[in-house]
Amino acid sequence: MTDDEKFVIDDERVLPETTKLAHENALDLIALGFKPSNTFIIYDVEDIDLLYDIALEVAKRITYSTARATFGFQDSTNLGWIFYPAVQAAPCFIHKKLTGENVPALIPAAIDQDPYWRITRDIAQKLGYHKPAQIHNRFLPGLGVGGKMNASEPETAIFTTDLPELVKQKIWRAFTGGKGTVAEQRKEGANPNICTIFQYFLYLFEQDDKKLADREKQCKAGETLCGDCKKELAERVNKFLAEHQKKREKARNIVDKFHIKR
Repeated sequence: MTDDEKFVIDDERVLPETTKLAHENALDLIALGFKPSNTFIIYDVEDIDLLYDIALEVAKRITYSTARATFGFQDSTNLGWIFYPAVQAAPCFIHKKLTGENVPALIPAAIDQDPYWRITRDIAQKLGYHKPAQIHNRFLPGLGVGGKMNASEPETAIFTTDLPELVKQKIWRAFTGGKGTVAEQRKEGANPNICTIFQYFLYLFEQDDKKLADREKQCKAGETLCGDCKKELAERVNKFLAEHQKKREKARNIVDKFHIKR
């Protein structure tokens, strides 16, 4: 996809799909333990009446020059992309609109979302709001060479709806820091620093620091082979997904309780 093509959006094709994904993502949040008493889900398209007036106030205070410098917009960028940062900023200030209470927002987001919150902080006080604060979250490691999981490249990502056999296939094909043969790896060891499988243990599936250090040591010494780690990771991922998918299905019965209402 070229730079010109990536900003072309076919509303007839994309909007229904993104709406569906928003509802699917809501099920994942609920399955992770969020409660309706203190969790309110906003769907941009369905709830634009909640966001639009705030987005307009934000948009009036951000110049195109600033947006272009921040997001890399080009002459081929469509108006939807240019206006979207204002919509993205609106939830930071919606609490006051709903409750009358002006409190600062804390935003958990991945590092690629940082530009949105930086320009939001720049104009917050001009609108009479507190500057929002951000917690930078780490990307889930992709299963390919470098980068994060990418939904447009399914082989690089494990989805919460993936079946056990597909999870095993994806993990077995994942990029590792291993050598070309078992003999080489036994002799020279592997490199866990570039191994996507080790990253999964490091950030998600191994809470015990000693066990993690032992795994790294054994990997470098060639005592543990990539296949061993892949097999163990697949078991852990599938165990998590089995429980998550059960909770996810139950969430369908209560998802409406989370949808914010005016």
